[in-house]
Amino acid sequence: MTRKHVLTLLLLTVLAAGSLFGQVYFQYMGLEQTPKHSGRSLSLGGSALALEKHPVAGLHNPAALFAREDALTVHAGLDLSAFTERRSFPVQDSFGDYLAENDYVSNRFQRWGGDMALYYSQQGFSASAGWYTLDNLKYDYQEEIRSDLGTGTYNRDPLAGYHKVWFSGLLHGFNVALAHDIGKYLALGYSYTRIYGSGMEEGFGVIPILNDNKLSSSDTTYFPAAPVRASGNRINLGLTADLGERLQTGFHATLNGVFSAEGSHMLAGMDSSLMLPEYRNDPDSAYKMVIDRPNTYSLSFRYIPENELKTTIYAQIDLTGWKGYAAGYFDSADSLISLFEPDYSPAWTVRAGVEHVFFTGMPVRFGFVYEQNPMSSEMDRSTIHVGSGWISDALSVDVGIAIYQNMYYYKDLFPVEDEVRENLDKVKESNVRANISLSYAF
Repeated sequence: MTRKHVLTLLLLTVLAAGSLFGQVYFQYMGLEQTPKHSGRSLSLGGSALALEKHPVAGLHNPAALFAREDALTVHAGLDLSAFTERRSFPVQDSFGDYLAENDYVSNRFQRWGGDMALYYSQQGFSASAGWYTLDNLKYDYQEEIRSDLGTGTYNRDPLAGYHKVWFSGLLHGFNVALAHDIGKYLALGYSYTRIYGSGMEEGFGVIPILNDNKLSSSDTTYFPAAPVRASGNRINLGLTADLGERLQTGFHATLNGVFSAEGSHMLAGMDSSLMLPEYRNDPDSAYKMVIDRPNTYSLSFRYIPENELKTTIYAQIDLTGWKGYAAGYFDSADSLISLFEPDYSPAWTVRAGVEHVFFTGMPVRFGFVYEQNPMSSEMDRSTIHVGSGWISDALSVDVGIAIYQNMYYYKDLFPVEDEVRENLDKVKESNVRANISLSYAF
């Protein structure tokens, strides 16, 4: 198979993946983190050492920037994601026996983000600077409300309105990073990222179409809001060590600091019956949301075996300290109104990837990731990664794709008044993410 055919197949896979699913409901609480990667590192499971001499390394292990050569490279990247969320509840017969699962909602939406960065290296040090879309907070939940028009009316199932939960906003980051060597085998790296929020919006409630008292919620008003001045900081520290001609190891720490946004009406809390997070909407007051985000510590390896076909193996383990997570909400007088401090346990993530480069120069990459979820073990997920690339003189293109699916149980977001539901809803989620990265060397 030629390089052209491989790239075409990967792009068709991305375009066809819009019918799959994705986990983002808890992201606005800061409980779902999407690391930034290049197309190459994404296809290899997100390993930091796969970011060698790439500016995105400044967002992970900045020591991977270091190269003992002169170089000037411009990088650009595009992230694309497709999401669908399905919620269902079991249907029982008159004897209480299980019949089937009824999907009462299926939502699809897409997200995107772009990056621009510059990489420079010379003997003794390497540096990078870039503007990145760190995350897209878009979450679009829309559930139809059905009713009837009374006795004698033929149409018994008109559309009465919509339940809606809406989050949006882009988190941008300006990152600067520096790496230098310590002797022949060690390199150190440092980076700082200033985070900015733009287009922040949130909304919760019911959008009525018909004036009908059979709406499945007493709240028939949709409350939109637009938080402003969202910002945060992040520091990354890293070390790489050459343990021989074929083995390299790295250690890095991501110190996430505090993220804040003013004007929020959505407060995070804990559902004591589920021991899972929930949102509470306060349409009458706006709060300053301050999230103390957890730090992540990572150990990674890169090994090049003796193989006739050029092969590189990557492995990495991450530990995220979710015990340090907290979300506080303050009023205009800076008084603490609500504190969500769940005291979650630390969570591990295991990453692995392999890259084969054929004699024609075409790379084929595969990766696998297993992530523990701090909220519930039933939300643990496995992700499959694939990708390839193309190099022509000074221009290189890399494509990476990641796909996951998972399922968990949660309550109805808009319960029918006085309805007793014996079973929790089944929430099925998955996500297809693609990254296309371009680099041009001068």
